[in-house]
Amino acid sequence: MDPLKREQRLEQLRTMIHELANGNFSHRIPLGNQSDDIESFGLMLNLLAEELGSFFVHPGSFGERDIEDPYSLILDTDLNITAVNSVFLKLLNYPKETTIDQPIQQFLHSSSFHNLKKQFKNPYKRKKKPLVVKLLITLTPHNSLPIDCWGYCHILHTRETSLYFIRGLPIVIHSPQSVHTTSTAHPSFRSDTVLQYQADIQKIRAVHQYILEHLHESLPNTLALSRLFHINENKLKKGFKELYQITIFKLHLEKRLDQAMVMIKNTPTSLKVVAHSLGFKSFPHFSKVFKDKFEYPPSYFRNR
Repeated sequence: MDPLKREQRLEQLRTMIHELANGNFSHRIPLGNQSDDIESFGLMLNLLAEELGSFFVHPGSFGERDIEDPYSLILDTDLNITAVNSVFLKLLNYPKETTIDQPIQQFLHSSSFHNLKKQFKNPYKRKKKPLVVKLLITLTPHNSLPIDCWGYCHILHTRETSLYFIRGLPIVIHSPQSVHTTSTAHPSFRSDTVLQYQADIQKIRAVHQYILEHLHESLPNTLALSRLFHINENKLKKGFKELYQITIFKLHLEKRLDQAMVMIKNTPTSLKVVAHSLGFKSFPHFSKVFKDKFEYPPSYFRNR
């Protein structure tokens, strides 16, 4: 193969990896008629983008719902970092240039790295299709105490190599003394937070999951929600805004509109049925809020 052509194709793979790490799941690699590892890897990355796009739009996948503002990173087969997003850099408190091409071992607690290596041993490499592994890792930020994080690792393989695409959220910082160095990484770690206990955070996340499961109908008011999830109403309202940077009912509306966009673009369902199926009481109201969010009415996207 022409070396210039090969380098161009490899650059397409590198670009795709960076786009995925930055949360752009609409990017695709143009595929040709070649039958080699580059083509195979490009196809797998396209499939991963498709899977992740559905995962973060549709509720319900691998036990967790619609991750908000996740950290993400990509590791090569030697567990060196090849791409990261800004959230991961904030968690680590390191600049990007000191993390890319570095072993992930430098940024993990020793026991955490040992467990990660066990996850990626031969049983996974023998598989021919993408796999998803749930992880628990402990990051060791610069000038700060460790941070426990959960995440999902999507594993892609060709005959020659592998990629590990990890996304997730921090769970808890090991000591309150470190909150000032990580307050930008996740809103629940601020010193003025109303969410002082992990149990409250879990209840708020349960409410978030409930919202995503009820996109087809109106939500109860906040008092009814607080009683349903056994949490103080004021703490529910303020804690939800603190954790997700949006109010409960605003999030419910935003997600319904996102779901409507998916249905309009990918199904022949009539616009009125789309509106009705997502709990909007009238089509004019649906059309108005849809246009407020996406700048154009639903018919614009259907016609295109």
